[in-house]
Amino acid sequence: MKQYFSFNSHTHDLWEIYEAIKKHYPIGIRKNEGRGIYGSYPGLKEYEKALVINIHDDNNYRTHWVRFTDEIGQEFGKEMQGTTYGQAPSFSAFMILERHQFGDCIHSKELHFAVSLLGKFFQIYGVDVTRILDEKGGISYSCINVITPSPFQKFSASFEFVEKKIREKYLLYKIVPFSIGQGIIKGLEVNYIDDEDCTINKALFNQFLSKENIPGLTRGDIYYGMDDWKKTE
Repeated sequence: MKQYFSFNSHTHDLWEIYEAIKKHYPIGIRKNEGRGIYGSYPGLKEYEKALVINIHDDNNYRTHWVRFTDEIGQEFGKEMQGTTYGQAPSFSAFMILERHQFGDCIHSKELHFAVSLLGKFFQIYGVDVTRILDEKGGISYSCINVITPSPFQKFSASFEFVEKKIREKYLLYKIVPFSIGQGIIKGLEVNYIDDEDCTINKALFNQFLSKENIPGLTRGDIYYGMDDWKKTE
């Protein structure tokens, strides 16, 4: 069953998320429609400008993101891996918390996080992933086993640490809860992948949490972060 973007408007206000997406993507217009009007959408021009300034400019990218993630890894004492993709609208990386190898099988615990370039949003989630090595081919086959979208068990300390660091650096940024991020907006197509009816996460961050890439299993609280979006009296 598809999960569409929705929330309780009596208690929470998440319209900021929708407005940021509407600003940068022509919702309801297909990329492959005639006359190429999708690519002429003014919001996409701003999107592209944000990529050039923040990611394609190597000096800016290293100053504002690589240095930040290196500091996180050094302070927490864990290896960091950058995952920022040139066309996706976010900075992203993950921290390797554990890695155990049993023969040709490797099990890892990783804490992934991303900061959007399209608005004041960030995401954090833990991943348990299994990789099978093919020694002859020199490649590996990966499978994500479970997602942990909140501070839970072995992910608690690292999750809270990274969340604190992001909030200190990116003032007034709000976490996008997993349940909200996986919500679909009908008619939303993003420019860096060919999917239709894309999710919030694909629009604001990247495609790493695509349903075809992850299991239905989660541990912890899929609504973690909703307190950021509570209405104030």
